[in-house]
Amino acid sequence: MTITINGEALDLEGEESGSLGEALARVDELLEKAGSVIVSLAVDGEEVDADTYAQSAARRASEVGRVEIRAEGAAAIKTRALSTLLELLSIAGTSAEAEDGAAAPTDWAGIRRGAEDLSDAFAGLFSADELSFVKLFAEILERAGDSPDQSSRIEISAQAERLTAVFQERLSELREPVREMRKASALFGERSGDLAEIPVLLQTGKEDQAMKTVLFFIEIFNKVIRVLPELRRSGVETSSILVGGAPLPEFYGSFNDVLRQLTDAFEHKDAVLIGDLSEYEILPRMESFFAAMEEALPKP
Repeated sequence: MTITINGEALDLEGEESGSLGEALARVDELLEKAGSVIVSLAVDGEEVDADTYAQSAARRASEVGRVEIRAEGAAAIKTRALSTLLELLSIAGTSAEAEDGAAAPTDWAGIRRGAEDLSDAFAGLFSADELSFVKLFAEILERAGDSPDQSSRIEISAQAERLTAVFQERLSELREPVREMRKASALFGERSGDLAEIPVLLQTGKEDQAMKTVLFFIEIFNKVIRVLPELRRSGVETSSILVGGAPLPEFYGSFNDVLRQLTDAFEHKDAVLIGDLSEYEILPRMESFFAAMEEALPKP
């Protein structure tokens, strides 16, 4: 069996043992590690789609002559998906804000199908929160129907505006990871002193404000997690980065342990522990992280 990816032959050890599906799973794993995904598949000259995949995958690999795979970078595919989604949100938001009779009738059914198609087609590329946002918007459009009333149009407009901000940021993280990492660092620098103020907020009964402050910094760290793989793809050597003398995977593990302790402390309303973790664990770790990142990023 000959396997090609974008016209280049792939030497897959033991490729003819077992089923074709098992061989394709190994190819998919290799591509995933390289940041790519399979976008089309042909077996012995016949295109394989979702309906015929199971039948083809069940064949013995030794009985197959030629497998042709076309693959694309996951980041490039997701960039197109996000661009399409942003166009859809713009159309929905603009249409929802238009006054009755001020424009040609809006194809709300088409907009709804577009949101549903994006949710289905790119489910594997969207993160869990991104997919939930897209599904939520599709559900709002479903409830609104083909002739949304004023209340529904207000909801569509508000959600389109909110999600546009979210997905514009995600698209920027894919396209300009260095800039977005610096943006995260700047946000941290502007608000880092707030972490030291959490004990005071708790002592003065401002638990909600304290929680919002903690969530703000957790979201900054979530942004960092999203951007790091894109930094690697853009040529930044992240594998050599040390934070407090520890490589990034070790730093992540330690930081996640602290975040779990913080979550438990909030659940038990342990104000003293919350304050200590925020000021003496989270703050210095994030300071060390962004200092290490500044050293690793290319100079502006």
